[in-house]
Amino acid sequence: MQSLARDAEDARSEVSEAMGYSVNHVIDTDVEGLWRLFFDVELARAMLKAFGNVGSFEILEETTDAQGRRHRRIECRSNVELPGFITKLVGDGSYTEVGCFDPSIKRYSAQCVPKRGADKFSTSFEITARPLENGSRCERQITTENKIKVFGIGSMLEGLLERAQRDAHNQSANFINDWIRTRTSS
Repeated sequence: MQSLARDAEDARSEVSEAMGYSVNHVIDTDVEGLWRLFFDVELARAMLKAFGNVGSFEILEETTDAQGRRHRRIECRSNVELPGFITKLVGDGSYTEVGCFDPSIKRYSAQCVPKRGADKFSTSFEITARPLENGSRCERQITTENKIKVFGIGSMLEGLLERAQRDAHNQSANFINDWIRTRTSS
């Protein structure tokens, strides 16, 4: 558990000091509801399936420390077909997410470590939420830093990755809001 805490703290400090990008989305639940949904495995699997990604994720480790922080390590396998030159660098796109949710400040920080090419590719991110409309809805903010160290094409790949991530974040916000509507209208 000590290693998980250290890895998540490293991810948090990298994102805080990085010059990445942020996306904001209004989510149709309060802040506490957003975090319950964030850790809902059924929702995560349904979202993957809806987006046509039959890849998978497996929670390898999940612990709560004495301060109430929730640490987890997740193995993510993708079925997204990558261009040949990217596959040579990162393999099939599988990675391990090492993250920590701090309930006192309502922030999840994580680092994604690719199974192959970790010396050339890294992604760190933070998710926070703030209440809107007297707390009945919230604004989710995802701040991401991608670092790609591939001579001559690193910046181009960072741009491609950022666009793909932004699209995925937009899709996830829409999916989560639809998920909430279908469960509250019953």
